[in-house]
Amino acid sequence: MNERQGEERVAAIRREEYSPFEKEKHLFLAGDLERPNPHPFFRDARLEWIFCFYEAGDDGEPHWHPEATEYETVLEGEEGYFEPATGETTWFRPGDLSVIPARVCVKRVVRERARTLAIKIPSNGDR
Repeated sequence: MNERQGEERVAAIRREEYSPFEKEKHLFLAGDLERPNPHPFFRDARLEWIFCFYEAGDDGEPHWHPEATEYETVLEGEEGYFEPATGETTWFRPGDLSVIPARVCVKRVVRERARTLAIKIPSNGDR
């Protein structure tokens, strides 16, 4: 694993260290991660910090997090979340902040290229 320490002094993961991995769609740069990562990350059980890189059609599967609440800001493009329980899709554009509470089932919908920053609280390795 490429775990970094950040507890005793200012530390960084530079963009050039993770940018070669943007094809992965989800870059977990902080969290209590259980799966191996090809890029550096900070271990932290309090949250997960995830850069997301989507192209049109990178729709997700319906899913929910049993314990984690997810906050997400669209940095570029557009992203939607379809809620099977209501049959509604809510769309988000740059600067919008969404929140998906624990146990709420959603499906990501991507009509155009999108870049987002997601934070899951707490980090619990359910990715």
